[in-house]
Parts: sequence; structure tokens; C-alpha cells
Amino acid sequence: MQHKLCANCGFLNPSFKFCGECGMPLDGTSRSAERPAADTVSIEQALPHGAERRQLTILFCDIVDSTAFTEKLDPEELRNLLEVYRTCIMEVVLAQNGHIARYFGDGILVYFGYPIAHEDTAHRAVRAALGIVAAIETLNPYLHKTFGVEINVRISIDTGRVVVWHISGQEAPEAIDIVGKMPNVAARMEKLATPNTVVIGDTTHQLVEGFFKCEALGASVLRGISQPVNIYQVSGEIPAQSRLDIASESGLTPLIGREREVELLKQGWTQALATNGQALLIQGEAGIGKSRCVQLIQEHVESHSDAVTLEGRCSPYYQNSPLYPILSLFQEHVVQFTNTDTARRRLEKLENLLRDYNVSTVGQDAEAHTPETLPLLAELLDIPFEIQRRTETGTGAGLYGKPVKQDTYPSEWRRRQRRQQTLEVLVQVLLKMSERQPILFVVEDLHWIDPSSIEFLTLLIERIENARIFTILSWRSDTDPSIVYKNRHNVQSNEDGNSQLVPDGNFTNSAIDREILEKLLRPAWAKTLQLEALTPPEVETMIQHVAGDTQLPPNLLTKIVEMTEGVPLFVEELTQMMLSEAPHPDDPDRATSEEGDALTLPFNALDATSSQPQTMQVPVTLQDLLTARLDELGTAKEIIQLGATLGREWTAELFHKIAAGVDLGNNIFTDFSALKDELDKLVNAFILNRNETTDNQFRYTFRHPLLRETAYQSLLKSRRQRYHQQIAEVLEGADGSQPELVAYHYTEAGLPEKAVDYWHRAAHRALERSANVEGVRHIMQGLAALETLSTHINTSERREAAERRELELQTTLGTALIATKGYASPEVEVAYTRARELLETLEKSAEACHENAHDRMTSADGSEVLMDRIKALRFPVLFGLWLSHLVRGRLRSARELGEACVAIAKQAENQAFEVEAHRALGATLYYLSEFNSALAHLEAGIERYQPQHHPVPAFLHYVAEPGMTLLAYSSPLLWCIGYPSQAEERIHQAVNIGKDTNHPFSEAVSLHFKTVLYQYRGEPEKVNTSATQMLQICQEHGFSAWEAAATVLKGWAFAAQNCPEEGIAIIREGINAWKETRGELLMPLFLALLGQAHQRAGQYNLALQTLDTASRVITRTGERTYAAELARQKGALCLMLAEATETGGNENTHSTVAQAESYFQEALAIARQQNAKSWELRAALSLSELWRTQNRGEDAYNLLQPIYAWFSEGLDTDDLVRAKNLLEKLRVTSDP
Repeated sequence: MQHKLCANCGFLNPSFKFCGECGMPLDGTSRSAERPAADTVSIEQALPHGAERRQLTILFCDIVDSTAFTEKLDPEELRNLLEVYRTCIMEVVLAQNGHIARYFGDGILVYFGYPIAHEDTAHRAVRAALGIVAAIETLNPYLHKTFGVEINVRISIDTGRVVVWHISGQEAPEAIDIVGKMPNVAARMEKLATPNTVVIGDTTHQLVEGFFKCEALGASVLRGISQPVNIYQVSGEIPAQSRLDIASESGLTPLIGREREVELLKQGWTQALATNGQALLIQGEAGIGKSRCVQLIQEHVESHSDAVTLEGRCSPYYQNSPLYPILSLFQEHVVQFTNTDTARRRLEKLENLLRDYNVSTVGQDAEAHTPETLPLLAELLDIPFEIQRRTETGTGAGLYGKPVKQDTYPSEWRRRQRRQQTLEVLVQVLLKMSERQPILFVVEDLHWIDPSSIEFLTLLIERIENARIFTILSWRSDTDPSIVYKNRHNVQSNEDGNSQLVPDGNFTNSAIDREILEKLLRPAWAKTLQLEALTPPEVETMIQHVAGDTQLPPNLLTKIVEMTEGVPLFVEELTQMMLSEAPHPDDPDRATSEEGDALTLPFNALDATSSQPQTMQVPVTLQDLLTARLDELGTAKEIIQLGATLGREWTAELFHKIAAGVDLGNNIFTDFSALKDELDKLVNAFILNRNETTDNQFRYTFRHPLLRETAYQSLLKSRRQRYHQQIAEVLEGADGSQPELVAYHYTEAGLPEKAVDYWHRAAHRALERSANVEGVRHIMQGLAALETLSTHINTSERREAAERRELELQTTLGTALIATKGYASPEVEVAYTRARELLETLEKSAEACHENAHDRMTSADGSEVLMDRIKALRFPVLFGLWLSHLVRGRLRSARELGEACVAIAKQAENQAFEVEAHRALGATLYYLSEFNSALAHLEAGIERYQPQHHPVPAFLHYVAEPGMTLLAYSSPLLWCIGYPSQAEERIHQAVNIGKDTNHPFSEAVSLHFKTVLYQYRGEPEKVNTSATQMLQICQEHGFSAWEAAATVLKGWAFAAQNCPEEGIAIIREGINAWKETRGELLMPLFLALLGQAHQRAGQYNLALQTLDTASRVITRTGERTYAAELARQKGALCLMLAEATETGGNENTHSTVAQAESYFQEALAIARQQNAKSWELRAALSLSELWRTQNRGEDAYNLLQPIYAWFSEGLDTDDLVRAKNLLEKLRVTSDP
């Protein structure tokens, strides 16, 4: 059959007299519509022989009720009808550059976007579908006349990601196959179309909305598809509709130019030159031009010969690497390290820099001869640091720097101090530099920044007010700030009600959100610059800039403006693509070319919520455009795909090492020179940027992140995993300074067993540097990798190995969570509880293995070693769990854990464990008011304590010095049981140890117990002094829980010194802060102190209510240390109420006095049961004073005298002096 091409519209007609598209008559002069062979050849040449992932739009077309034709038509006639039908469909499809993949009888499957990609693929598919419906309508008269039948069709279209490949050994264009969910959806949708209509899915509708008339048909349930699918019916095309027109209907942000932005940037630089430091956050959607604005100000700054630009860039691969962008710019631009520098040379450069800028001390008030900066920065930059003593004047020696002790588990105060000092040093270097030359300090892509870098930038911006520094930051504002910077994990409940912390597959780790941005920009000299889209004239200017000397025809220029919608990224990429496809300038057809249609490019927010290096979701509206850009690269596409797996930025040398170990289709990558030539071609094609580093290496970066993501997502999972594995193995053989990167690549390679170890190493490394948030993230990633590994475990040995790894991870997680969440955090308990469960499981397995070895009379050495390894972790796990239960006020379970710790320590014959175990059980019994037993354990710990052998435990960073803690706990305990002088001596010993060890956390804890002792004794002046000292330490080092306790005690001192209202406010502030830490320990004491403050303010009823609340807490938790005094306070309050309401023999007054006596008797009973002589004395004093007023002097004397006589020390303390005086009065009144 001869087909004719309509001269008017180009529609292909199967021997019609009139065009089936536009109705124009078809005469004999119409051109033949037979496709030239070159078209088929070009398609075959475009077919890649490897499989890949890509977005595809597919079209299904089927004849309605085609089985009826088999009864009406002879098989030969039916064949001829199908031939006409298929030819008609084919001509329409080819006109839109579709690819007929397969015929299914009367059904036809068509691909759009493969093997040749187009930026408007979905548009072409829908346009082809409408063309098919129109063509069939025109064809039907011919079919009726020839075959006596007419046909109706149903058409469905859907868009989605598939795996597509060329079937091996077949060169025909039809030999292309695809797999994925989307083809099944599209096939099922076709049955929902009514005759001669077109239905499309959600994604296709998103791509073509506004360009075609679409009617929503609602959500439909399709056979074999789990979720309902939204269906739309397309009835026609909307002529002359642009994306700008569509966006305007819903309200378009006004388009503005860049003149205002450039002026603001220049003004900021001018202010900085005048020593008025400035900070500017440039924000806008991806591709809007943030980096271009930074480049503009950099070019402006270069005109100042004495100015310097320091630029760093955040990366999604390094969100968990502390200070990554800051260290990068310091190493390259400030200290100017090179890869050839030895460790000594690097140290010399660093030393020269600090000497040159006179940055030798930490802090503005540091002494001139106490330099600390060199060891701090040496540690930060991973320089092995050993400095010998230097003789300065020939007399004596000064220590220029202290060797940095690389503790595996440095104490919390030291890590926090070192972290803060390090940030201070970095800021000081910049401030000193700015005194000599103005600085443009740039950090881009804050949406991928790590928490430590945010802390640095916040400090820097706070300090640049009077410096010649202009800080410019860029942030992608189209990410969702409400769901980032959170340690997301799920707490799942077991059947028994216990909770278990499990990793969330969507674990978050971006470090920035709105609140952090507000804090970052809080200073008056910090501002925000929001970038808006470009206007069409500005887009045209940019197009001409990209095109350079090439003059684009007006029609092409107009199309680019329409398709890019003012987003510079889209303008740049689309212009480059058009330039590569455009005919040569001498081509006469160039100016009249009408190829291409309007492109829809709405931009969707990228996913920036992952806590690890991750891929971004490329908007479906951009994937076709970016895929087409990659398809143009030919064999160089493999370079881009491997580079995309490696990251956004890499050196040619690193790329060459990795490429040498992977199976690339193009073998030229084994030759380094040839590889660099290929990379240079990609630079010239505006795919990559190339920068030469200070050590003469070339560093390549992707010009646009979306292009990198498109290349990465096009890889098959299997190939992607091979790339990741090769990258991990190469990085593994490097210096090992970034274990988190190795861990990430092994994770993505599908090798969780290797990934787990590196996540654990990365966690330890982060914790050593006080990067606690990153440490938690690394551990969670390690747990997620273990969970993946567990699905592939098929032997008991491998399962036990995985459980041992999880045990180590959970133990480390508990430590890290204490740092980030606090002792009483539920997450801490969950981590240690899970670790305990694993311990019990592993111990049973190890014991069984040991017994089996003996039964078989084989060597049990291996099982014994395994048991020892497991048992070594038991004490740290139970100790961490004990600490959590104690602070949360779960004293009964804390007691059981303390007893278990003692048993384990004795069994292990580990003296350090015994010291901590006796401390744990002694402290718990102290709060349970079992004072004699508590003292016995504390004394046992003191007896075993050897300062040189028992430093702060390595297994828990946030525990005070053991000896100090034992002495500190025993001090108020000794006072309680009647030894005030020994209590005083003990607390002074504890405080001295806290100071001597130079361990602020221990010093803060010792001051807490000192303050409590003075409060027990009722000495507000001393309480105020020690609480003030404690507050200063806690605030300096971030000990939030102990700061809250100090606040409460200080408030009591205020109230006791005739400032009750102020004291109440301070106590409430402290109690609220304590509650925020989730702690319930000490609440009875805190509430009792609040009750006393209310009492001093004359608020007796409120005071009683507060004390009743304290009693309920005691009942719930069992914390009875202050129970006797609480009952005595209630009695004193009742007397005050009676006195306030006394009206001469009022019956209520007598009842209240009787209630007071009852409370005093209760206090006596509690104290005697606890053997708490000091509390007994105080209760007896109150009861004796009451009886004296009731003419019961003899009873009062008989009660008080034996208690007073028991004391052998501390006779000059207030309570004993009061008792002595009262006894003398009672003796006088009782004598005849």
C-alpha cells in the first residue's frame, strides 16, 4: 500500500483522497511517505547494547472487540486489515519519534524516550495517541468500503522508570525489552479507556498538564497493582500554551533581574572593607543561580589586589564528616598543603602560619606563654604531633606544645573543651588574616553541611562585626527544613511491652533547618538574599553568553526562553544541548528549522534528608532533558556514570585508580593520558568543570548536581554496586582518614558485612572528636547495614557473628546517645537494653559451644576466647543501663543492675570494674535510704580504689572520676547516719580530687554533693557559694543536667536568705530544666526545697501541695533519702497553718496541731528505720519543741536526750547546738 504525505500538515495517509489529520485533498503530487533506510540505521546506531535505568513513556494501543473480526473476515482479509491498521499507527508514531517495540496481534506497544531521548517525550506520546484516534476515524471509511468493518481503539499512556536493554544477538530496532512496574500499569489502564479515547497515568499527567485537555477519572484499582491509580482522559491539545501561561494561572512569583543582587553583594564587600564585617545567605531553588552570584562577587573581589577569597563547598558525601568544607578550604587555601607534603612539612607550614599571624593561644584572654593552637590544629588536620621541649633563653625550658593524647574515649569535658577551642582557633586565624587583607569567605551548599561546620559558621559570624570579612553562604531553600537535623529512628514495642531501637531506612542527617538558620543569621550584620527566576530578556542575555560567538536564530532563542522559565540551570543546559544539535551556521535550513516543541520544566524539591551520602530524586519533568544530554556523550557516558558514583568532585588520579578495576566498555581508561583527554572533552562539553589544585592535580566537578544524579540513576543496580565496591576498595587502601566514605560505598555496593566495620570505625572517630551527632548517625547506619546482613544469614555461626557486631554497636550507641540525649533519654535505655538482650543470647550460645567442645573432647580454647570477649562487654552494658535507670528514678531495677555489676566484677576479678560496681550499688542504696548497706559498698569501692589505675572509665565517656564519686556519695550519707565531721572531711577530699584531676565533669559532680551536704545542714550561704561555682563549670562545659540541679539548690539558698519570691522562680526554672533531661532522680529533694521556698513566702497551702507531690514521687520511685525530712517539713507547715488560723481554741487548729505531731512521729519512724541519726535528731527537735509548748517537757527531754547523747562529733553544727540548748531549757523546766 502506498502512503501519502499531506503537504499541508505532514500527516501520513494510507491511500486516502483526503488527509486524515487536516482534511486537505491529497492529489497525485503528494510526496511519498515511505521512510528512508537512513532513519532505521540511525535508530539502530542509537541502540546501546548494555542495560540501563531510565525514564520511559510507553503507549499501548488495542482494537476494541477484535475477536468479532475473526468471524466476519477471512484470515487473509484479517491479515490485510491488520497491515493497514499497523501501518497507520506506525506512521503516526514515527512522526513523533516514537519506537514501536512490539505487536501483540491487534495490540501495539510503543516506547517514547528510547532509544532516542527527547526533552518532551510525554508530550510526543500524548500527541501521537491523539493522532492515532484521529487517523483511525479517518481510516474507517476506507476499512468499511474494503473489508466491510470499522475499528475502534483504546489507548493508554504512562511514564516511569524502567530497566531497558537491547536483546543480545538481534539488531532489529524491535529487539528492545523493558521491565518494571510502569509497563504493567499502562497495560492494565488500557482496559479502562472507552472506545476511541486516550487515558494517561499520574506521572504522564504531571508532565503534560496544561498542554492538553485532561479530565480526571478518579482512582482505579488495577488487577495485580497494589495501590489505586489515578486515571485521566485526554480529549485534545491546547494550542500555543507555554509553561509560563500555566504557572501564571496559579500565581507566579514576579520575575526580577540580578542588578539588585549584585549591588547588595558589592555593598556587603564595601562594608567589609571598612571593617564592618558582613554575612549574607544566598538562598533559592536548585539551579536558580546561587553559585553564579558567588562567582560575580568573587570576580569583583579579584579587582582588589590585597584581597583573598576562601571558598569551601559542602557535599552530600560528607554530611557526617565534621568540618569538611572548613577543613578543605583551610588545607588548600590557608595552610596550602599539597599531597607531596610530609607530615613534618605540614606541621612546619601550620606552625609558620600560626606564628606569622600570632595565633599562639586559645581565647582572647589567654596568657602569652600558654600556646595551645598548634596541637589543636595538628590533631584536627590529622598530623602526627610530637613536639620536643625548646630552650628559649638558655635558662629553663618552655613547652611550646603538648602532645595530643589520642584517647580512644576522651572524657566529655576534654572533648567539648578541645572542640570549642579548635573552633575558636580557626576563627582567630581568619580574624588575624583579615587584619592584613580583606577576606571573602564562601561556603556553598549549606543543605549538605555537617553540624560541626554549622557551629563554626555561627561562631565566625558572631565574631566578624569589626573584621574585614564578608561571609557568603548558599543554601537550597527548596528542601523541606521541617524534617531535617533529626536523629530519626523508630522505637518499636515487642509483645512484652519492651521497646527496641531500630534503624529507620530513611534516617535523617541534614544538619540545617529553619531554627539553625535563624540562629546563624541572628547578628544584625547577617542578611538573607532570596534569588528569584530570571525574566525572558535576562534569559536571552544568558543564552547569548553561553552561545558565545554563535548567533542563534530568533526562533531557537525564543524556544529556549519558553522552555527554561528563567531557571539559569535549565537555560544553560538546554542552550548547550541546542547548540550541539543545531545545524552548522552555513546550513541554509538552519534559520527555518522547526524541530522540537515546547518543553515543560517545573522544578520539584530535591530530597536532602538522608543522614549519609545519598542520591537526589531528579524531578520527572527534568529527567528526559538530562537523559538526552547524557545520550549525546556516546562512550564518554561511562566516564560520567562512574564519576557520578564516585561523587560530585574527584581527581583524575583517583578516577584512574578506580577505573582500572572496573569493567568499562571503553578500555582507554587504563591509559591515564587518554583518560585525561576524555575528561577534557567533557569539560569542553560543559559537563564537567576542571580546577588545578595547589599540588598540580586536576580536580573535576560536575557542572550540575542534577546531571550527576541522572547519570548515577541510569546505572543498573548490579553495575552500580560493582562501581561502589571498586571505589570502596580503592579508598580502603588509602590513608583511612574517612572511614564513613568507605562505609557508605560498601553499603551501596551491597556488602553490609564490610560496611558495618567501617561505620563503627567512623562512629569511634566522630566520638573522639566530640562530633556526637555524626557518631550517632554512623552507628545507626551500621545497625541498618547489620539488619540488611541478617536477611542473608543462613548459618548459626554467621548469626552469632552479626549479634556480636550489633552488641558492640549498641554499646557504643548508648555512649553516644548519652552525649546527645542525656543519661535519662529513653533511647539510651533502649540501646543498652538491646545490648543486654544480645549479651544473654550470645552467652547462652557460647556456653553451649563450650559444652559441645568438651563433649566431643576437642579443644575448647576457641569457645573460651569467645566467651571472654562477650563477658568483657557485659559490665559496660549493665553499667550503662544502670546509669540510665538510676537517673530516670527506676531505683528498684537500678539496684538489680548494681548487684549484677558487683557480681560480674568479682567474677572477672577486675579491680577497676569492682570500684565502679560498688559505686553503682552504693549510690543506688543511698537513694533507697539503705544507708548502712550503701556505706559498706562505698567503703569497699574506696578501699579498692587506686588513682593511677582507675581513671575515668574508658567504656563510658560521661562518668565522673571513680574515687571522687565514691567519696562524694559517702559525704551526705555519713551526715545522714550521724557523722557530720567525717562527712565534711569526705566532701573536701572529693572536691580536691575533682580539681586535681583537671576533669570538669568530676569537679561539677563533687560540687553537687558538697552543695547537697550544706543544704542538709541548713547553711544557705555555703549552698549559694558552692552552687554558684557548680553553675559556672556546668554552663562552660554544657553539663545540662547538673546545671539544672545547681539552679534548684541556688534557688533554695535565695529563698532561705529572705528572697523567697526570687528563690521560687529560680527553683522552678531548675526543676523544668531537670525534667527536660527526662530525669526523675532527685525530684523528691527538689520538690521539698520548692515547698520550703513557698513556706518562707507564706504560701503554706501551696507548700503542702508541693510536699504531697514529692511524697507521691517517693512512693513511685522508692527514693527515700529525704523522706524523713519531708515528713518533718509537713509537720512544721501544719504548725504554721495552725498559728495563722488560730482564733482562740479553734477546733481546726487543734486538729492541725495533732496532724503536725503525727508528721513528726512519722519522720522519727522513717529516720529510725533508715538509721539516719541526723534526720532523727531534726525530727526529735521539732517534736520536742512542740511538746514543750504543750507542757510535756519531760517527754520532750526523754525523747531528745538519748539521741543527742549518741553523737560523738560535729557538736558545733547547728542542729546539735539547737538540741543542746533545748535540752538545757527542758532540764530547767523539768527540775523541781
